[in-house]
Amino acid sequence: MLRRANELKAKEFWAARSLNVIERSPQSENANAYLLRELLKLSQGTKQEAEHDLDVTRTLKGDQGMKTRKNYSLAAISIAIVAISILFAPATTVKAFTGPAVLDDWGNRFTSLGASVPENALRTQVRTTIAQMAMFDAVNAVLDGPYRPFATKPLSVPGASPEAAAIRAAFIVALNEFPTKTATIDDAYNMSIAAVPASSEAIADGIMVGEAAANAVLAARVGDHRNDPELEGYRPGGGPGVWIPTPTAFANPQTPFLQFVTPFGYDEPTRFRPDTPPALESRTYRADYIEIKDLGRATETSRTAEQSATALFWSPSASALWSANVRSLASSMDLLTAARFEAIGIAAATNALIACWDAKYTYMFWRPVTAIHAGDTDGNPKTVLDPAWTPFIVTPSHPEYPSAHTTVGASVLRFYAAWFGTDQFPLAFKGNGGEVRSYTSIDEVLAEERNARVWGGMHWRNSTEVGTALGSKVGKYTAKHLLKPLEKR
Repeated sequence: MLRRANELKAKEFWAARSLNVIERSPQSENANAYLLRELLKLSQGTKQEAEHDLDVTRTLKGDQGMKTRKNYSLAAISIAIVAISILFAPATTVKAFTGPAVLDDWGNRFTSLGASVPENALRTQVRTTIAQMAMFDAVNAVLDGPYRPFATKPLSVPGASPEAAAIRAAFIVALNEFPTKTATIDDAYNMSIAAVPASSEAIADGIMVGEAAANAVLAARVGDHRNDPELEGYRPGGGPGVWIPTPTAFANPQTPFLQFVTPFGYDEPTRFRPDTPPALESRTYRADYIEIKDLGRATETSRTAEQSATALFWSPSASALWSANVRSLASSMDLLTAARFEAIGIAAATNALIACWDAKYTYMFWRPVTAIHAGDTDGNPKTVLDPAWTPFIVTPSHPEYPSAHTTVGASVLRFYAAWFGTDQFPLAFKGNGGEVRSYTSIDEVLAEERNARVWGGMHWRNSTEVGTALGSKVGKYTAKHLLKPLEKR
């Protein structure tokens, strides 16, 4: 019995694999889809029956004769024959992902693909958000969800597999976003489809919906600037208050192009732009300077051990930390709910980054490490320079104002508040090194994240507060306007 089950699984695997070429053929979609369905049915038959049924599909709808036969590309027929010839190949053990695990498997796969290209993680964040939208639209269509799609709600037959739809949607987006990684993406897709716990027909139906959803989302994102040159929008400067590359790497600024990327759920990256940073002669700037010069320095500081631990806890990428938290909360939800929760939550993080980068590269405000080394040039008699000052945590390579961590954190947290209907709820959060901290309210998290950026020596206090305010606006808007429930008739 086990050997027979393995044989059937292998047949389903290779039948699904043939779809990878068949449905990407430029020929008739309907005919190729029919061929796919016939191949998937073969998982219940023998090799001889398979060859016979393939002959039948070549001449399906006999009243069309040779015209229908031409609907199949040579590549499609060839790969189908190859697939049938190995239907009895030994099955490979694959892990079946169901529910939210399907979303996480492919969402996290985008992170790996981006790192392997390699490209900046913030560019990959935008690509991942596109995949989340495609997976939501696919699942929403198959399960006939009561929500507005991001791009479209394709027609779906009853019984289609939502997991197959989500996998296919993510696969199509991955091929589009990482064209140099086709082999890796194909292999991952084949393994994922082979592990879907559904009938062959349900998988085939889900695949068709997933592809339609993905193509619509990709069409909606054409011209969104996600593929613009890395340094687009950067104009080097200098002088008091102006950002310049910082130690230790003195690297080019990180992804200035992001300021131009179209957000998810609204059109203008500048929609929530905050006011200018405080003047160098202001009391606010002076107070921030004095605070961080002590609490944010690497050595000879009054910062406590607990404050140091907090700075380190929040030190990894904000988008990575908060995207992981979104996924962790979605893990106990049903597939449709999780697909929507993840799509909106990760979009809230991405939209926050875009809004933050708009402000960063508009104002180009200097970092504490630059300012403290040049404290005698800012026109403020209360800011004493220290040319030997070093931050506790290495300064990220982009302008200071506002804080990205607090912008992203506030955006996701305001989405949580809208989703759960309260800002008082238990939240477990995994930070640097896998450490987990527990919180009971949004304000508790926000306060700690603000402090962490000051104690790390990377951000002025005012910039963390402006980031919280900016992120709160972005998160509330995203939660209210993206993937909304359909109006009841």
